[in-house]
Amino acid sequence: MLNYEIIDWLTYLRQKNRSENTVCTYRQRLLRFAEWFDSTNGEPLTPERVTPTDLRDYKAYLVTAKKRTPATVNLSFAAIASWLEYHKQNVDMPRLMEEVRSAPQGLDKQEQHALMRAVEREGSIRDIALITLMMHSGLRISEVAALDIEDLTLNERSGSVIVREGKGGKYRMVPLDSDTRKALKNYLNDRGAGSVFLSQRGRGTQRLTASGIRQVIDQYAYLAKLPQLHPHALRHTFAKNMLNAGEGLEMVAEFLGHKRLDTTRIYYGKRNIMESKLANPRI
Repeated sequence: MLNYEIIDWLTYLRQKNRSENTVCTYRQRLLRFAEWFDSTNGEPLTPERVTPTDLRDYKAYLVTAKKRTPATVNLSFAAIASWLEYHKQNVDMPRLMEEVRSAPQGLDKQEQHALMRAVEREGSIRDIALITLMMHSGLRISEVAALDIEDLTLNERSGSVIVREGKGGKYRMVPLDSDTRKALKNYLNDRGAGSVFLSQRGRGTQRLTASGIRQVIDQYAYLAKLPQLHPHALRHTFAKNMLNAGEGLEMVAEFLGHKRLDTTRIYYGKRNIMESKLANPRI
């Protein structure tokens, strides 16, 4: 079911600068709710037909029958609430489930070594530049896919990358270390305009998509024997490396594009939070 009531809502989300990943996720969650609604009630889903009982029953279905995690359940209801709000339907929503947030898992030093070794042994200069940039800059996969050469500054002793449309439309600049600048220069080979990362299909003229980047990372995760590696783990690795090197929470938050320090703080363990508070009372 993908009728105008859903299509109009998805268009609205894009106009509100929600990321394409969020739009796709919300779409998927709502379509699953629509399937459940139809099979349970014997009628197609429309905004006007949704009742508090439907929402309570759907939550129970997700928790008991489908064994979904609290984060997954809450995301489903965020999508449903957004859709109902767009259609001006004020329906009482079930209470959100409590989520236990653990620190994001980045790669430890040994795993970072294994990954880079696999890329350098088996990868192209493009893949070396791609993995190096992601692990040393903390960019999201969508931000890497959107990069143009004009967003890079690659000088001999310094450099940076500009993220023009980060999450929530936020603009930021992230410095690039010497290893990343070297890898990018080697890959770009004096190419002065256009997309930074190109697909190897079509004679290398098309922009490498987020899906293509995931495939690249999956390839080297397999070669490095890191089956749990996912693109966001490279972002987590960057954050943890900065914090372990003694960088302040505010700077890490700025480079990651976080709006709230609480989002960045989850990279700390309890001990590190106390140490950080003693060193910087503003945290």
